[in-house]
Amino acid sequence: MATHNYLDTYSAKAAADLSAKQYYAVKLSAADTVALVAAATDKVAGILVNKPKQGQAATVVTDGICECVSDGSGTAIAVGDFVGPDSGGKMVKKATADFNICGVAHDASSADGVVIRVRLNLDTFFRSAAG
Repeated sequence: MATHNYLDTYSAKAAADLSAKQYYAVKLSAADTVALVAAATDKVAGILVNKPKQGQAATVVTDGICECVSDGSGTAIAVGDFVGPDSGGKMVKKATADFNICGVAHDASSADGVVIRVRLNLDTFFRSAAG
C-alpha cells in the first residue's frame, strides 16, 4: 500500500488546471508558479500533492517519501530503481546517462497509472558507470 511522508513542501500558483494531476511531477514555469512537467529532461520542482485549478495554490513536495504516479508499462520499475519524469509528469525508470532523476522507487510498478512511493532526491542526474 502506497503511503507518503512529507518532509518539505511549498505552495505556488498553478499555471493551468492541475486538478487531475495529483502525484505528478511539476516544474517551475514562472516566479512562484508551477506547471506539469512536459519533457523527460525538464527540471522537476517537486511532486504535486493536491488538486488545484488554474490560479489556485499548488502544494508541492520537494523532500521526503512521496506518492507519485508511475508508468512501468514500457520498462518495469523495481524497488530501488532510479526514477524520473516522462513527458507527462509520471515517474519512469531512468537508466540512461544524463537524464535527471527525482529519486528512488520504494514500490514496484509494471503498469501505467500505478501510484508508488518515491524517496525524493531532486536536482540529481543519472550517470552510467562508463559515463
